[in-house]
Amino acid sequence: MLQKTIFKTSALFVVCLSVLFFGTEVFAAQAPTANAGPDLYLTSGQSITLQGSGSDPQNSSLTYYWDCSGGTLSSYNTPQPTYTAPYAYQYNNQASYTCTLTATNGYGLTNSDTAMVFVNYNNNVGGLSVQTNSATNIYSNQATLNGYTTNPVYGTTTYAWFQWGTSASYGNETAHQTLSSAGSFNQNVANLSQNATYHFRAVAQTNYGNTVYGQDMTFYTAGSGNYYGSGSLSITKKVINLTSGNLNWQASANANPGDILSFAITMQADGQDVHNVAIRDILPANLIYKGNMTVNASLNSSGSLVSGINIGTIPAGGIEVIAYQVQVAPAANFSYGSTILNNSVSVTSTEAGTQTASAQVLVSNSAVSGATYLPTGLTNDPIRDSFFFPVALILLGSWFYFSGNIYKFSDWLEARL
Repeated sequence: MLQKTIFKTSALFVVCLSVLFFGTEVFAAQAPTANAGPDLYLTSGQSITLQGSGSDPQNSSLTYYWDCSGGTLSSYNTPQPTYTAPYAYQYNNQASYTCTLTATNGYGLTNSDTAMVFVNYNNNVGGLSVQTNSATNIYSNQATLNGYTTNPVYGTTTYAWFQWGTSASYGNETAHQTLSSAGSFNQNVANLSQNATYHFRAVAQTNYGNTVYGQDMTFYTAGSGNYYGSGSLSITKKVINLTSGNLNWQASANANPGDILSFAITMQADGQDVHNVAIRDILPANLIYKGNMTVNASLNSSGSLVSGINIGTIPAGGIEVIAYQVQVAPAANFSYGSTILNNSVSVTSTEAGTQTASAQVLVSNSAVSGATYLPTGLTNDPIRDSFFFPVALILLGSWFYFSGNIYKFSDWLEARL
């Protein structure tokens, strides 16, 4: 009994000594690091994935919080949410905003970092801008990444490269190549994994350190046993005016400034699979991307058609319907009378190459010059103004798209509103 008492007393003494000599060092937690990612150059309504990240010296789990002075986020509590730029009215439609990422570790310690968002600055630094284009020559283990730059800055050297990886954090870079003039550039990436989705974006930089970034795009690698045949896609694009309540999908629609429209892009594969289907919508000036994108029955799908999305493979006979909303710009952006806005979508795939489809919006502006009226695009009808209702119409209508029954359905529904 005496031996047990002595042992317990000794053990307690050792513990006390450990706390006395080592306790301060063990619990001297350090603050985490936060990285908000690079500055961004976007157009009004454009969406892109923020490149936030963080790390902790103690390997503690981190929580994140974003605070943006303008624009909207798909989530404020994830390191890489989708950011949508607001419509900029002031300073020739240009505006800049800050997005601050705060990382907090398990000890309650925080750190922050800020990225700038420049809206309608044409992703331009001293005349230099860069654009990411769709990947080509995609195989099971390699692909060609493509980009485009404007005229390099006079008297400087311009370098271009690509960031790429299996997530929007990238993690890999191609070699920096020197550009002597404006135009397209490309580089191959190899040793890729099969059946994987890869993200990439173009980057350009002057020898003074000014750097510009293109939008994020993706591609999908196939399995080694896949054979790409001569499959093709049938593509149509239709539009409805949600504000006016005209639910008849057509190739063109009439609209007033401020109206909310919905576009639907429908793709059907023929008797063979079509791989690496990538879609980018080319919005004309004065049509503002509002998001609410659906891919088939998936509401609030991530990504932005303005930046480009990759939907992968459409199986033989399969149908994909992508729908989204836009808003017509205010009356001050239009001349008095009628203006035609052509909205085109570019679809690329391994088998069918590049295909396009268009829909047209005829905008009628009767506003008196100098008026300050700013339309909201809403009708004060709770059914038509709700987001879910028009999306449901698009999804339901997609099942009838190629049979022609979609038009009968829309006419029937419109008669009952």
